[in-house]
Amino acid sequence: MIKSIGIDIGSCSIKIVEAQSTSKGVQINRFVEHTLNTLPGADHELETLEFLRDFVSKYEHSTRFIVGLKQDRVAIRHKFFPFNERLKIFKSLPFELEEDLPFSLENAIFDAKIIRFVGGGAEVLACAAPKTQVQSCIQRSHDAGFEPFLISSEGTAFANTFENWDEAPPSLMTSANRVNQDITIVEVEKPLRHLHLVVNMGHTRTLISAFEGRSLIGVRSILWGGKNIAEAIAVKYDIPYIEAIKELQNKAFILTNKQGATFDQVTFSETIAKSVREMTRDLSLALIDIKSEFNSAIDNIELTGGASQIQNLGPFLSKILEAPVSRADLLDSIPNVLFERTPEISAKIGVALGLAIEGFKKPRNPPLNFMRGEFVRENYEVKLFLAKWSHTFKVATAALIVLFVYASLRIDFANSLSERTQEALKVQAKKVANLKGKNASEAGIKKYIRENKKRASDLKLLTSVAGMNSALDILKKVSDSASPKSAISLDVSKIDIHDALVSMEGYVNSPQEAAALQKSLTNISTDGNIKIGKSLLRPQSGKTPFLFSFNVDRGIQKVTR
Repeated sequence: MIKSIGIDIGSCSIKIVEAQSTSKGVQINRFVEHTLNTLPGADHELETLEFLRDFVSKYEHSTRFIVGLKQDRVAIRHKFFPFNERLKIFKSLPFELEEDLPFSLENAIFDAKIIRFVGGGAEVLACAAPKTQVQSCIQRSHDAGFEPFLISSEGTAFANTFENWDEAPPSLMTSANRVNQDITIVEVEKPLRHLHLVVNMGHTRTLISAFEGRSLIGVRSILWGGKNIAEAIAVKYDIPYIEAIKELQNKAFILTNKQGATFDQVTFSETIAKSVREMTRDLSLALIDIKSEFNSAIDNIELTGGASQIQNLGPFLSKILEAPVSRADLLDSIPNVLFERTPEISAKIGVALGLAIEGFKKPRNPPLNFMRGEFVRENYEVKLFLAKWSHTFKVATAALIVLFVYASLRIDFANSLSERTQEALKVQAKKVANLKGKNASEAGIKKYIRENKKRASDLKLLTSVAGMNSALDILKKVSDSASPKSAISLDVSKIDIHDALVSMEGYVNSPQEAAALQKSLTNISTDGNIKIGKSLLRPQSGKTPFLFSFNVDRGIQKVTR
């Protein structure tokens, strides 16, 4: 599920709407309003950044944050293009708006909102904003701790609360097209168009949106708002501006009938009415401009915004503008709202709600987005990242270059040392081992060393066995150790000598002689231990067989490696 946060940063308060996409459509989770400090000298910019930084810290990185440019910072012109390809329309915007812009094309970002397709052409709202405004908006967002998903404009975003924003722009077949389907460029006549207006009365500015059916076709901005009424009240009653704001928010009204009203009520009503009449002059001029541009009739006017909460404002304006004026309920068309619907919230939520909806728009009816060109979201993130870490990158690059130079020099040093080593090996191989040509190589030297090591080992082994006692020597020791011949009659049948182990088998005349022989053999045994085994010799009359085994000293020297 996608979460989209619409952030409307006004001159009096910050209004935020959290919306979420569900299987049943868009769900409005919450509406938050933070009133800015109205004391003289208050730093609204710092207060705004601190509030937003605390607010966005509660959301995940995947949340879409949508902000909008003030409408008086965006130039909007109604245009008709004789083609309907979006890419072609977008490329044609600078040429179409060149004469209408109060700033140069090089310093502008362009986008367009398609109102409807007419035959082979398209009716659009062509928009342009100064790059400085877009950059300032992005920088403010980063200072507040979030990356904007897109940057729209107040007027086009506000229209989302009235339009079928999740559907593609409507298509209109002209009479010329019905006759000839091959005609792509159609002369569009200007019949009388029936419009209704929505007037969003803010704190310092009033936004006028013109709709034909459910499609936005024009936007105007008036430099007038609730602040003008508050200042009039403050001057009239000689009270602080803060108190005048409270009076406006809690008690503001215009009397439609002065009969029965007190002098104070009439005075208060006239003070407000006078200020509103100043607005109606600009509003009347805007209506004349809209009627002239679109050859239209104004069927009705709806009011919204914080200043629209003045009692009897609708009837008062109906009389002056000669058109029915009523209050708009922006939440009435949205079924999934998770907070209490009140007239006050409905009046203030418009722009923030429209911005939140911008985050859900599909390519068939894309949102207006000024994050283009050099301000494309990914590119701008990289740009800010590089700006932040440029010094580190410079140091790292310098270190990398040094590393490459060192590695190159090290390879040269290693090759030089290898060549010198090979030369030294050849010289020593010839001098010590008398190796020449191909044999005077590393492999030849290793072979020479192995052969000489084997030869040396064999010599050591021969040296160790040079003084070894033979089998006859062992037999002589056995004979010498035995008792005199008259005492033991020894008949040796078999003697086996394996290293230091001697096994001797034979006959004696009696068991006593066998015991005496065993005792005498202890003199030549290295450990004094004589083992008695079972002899396999055939018994003979008057003879006793024996089998003895014992260890002797063979005189072998220990070989050291």
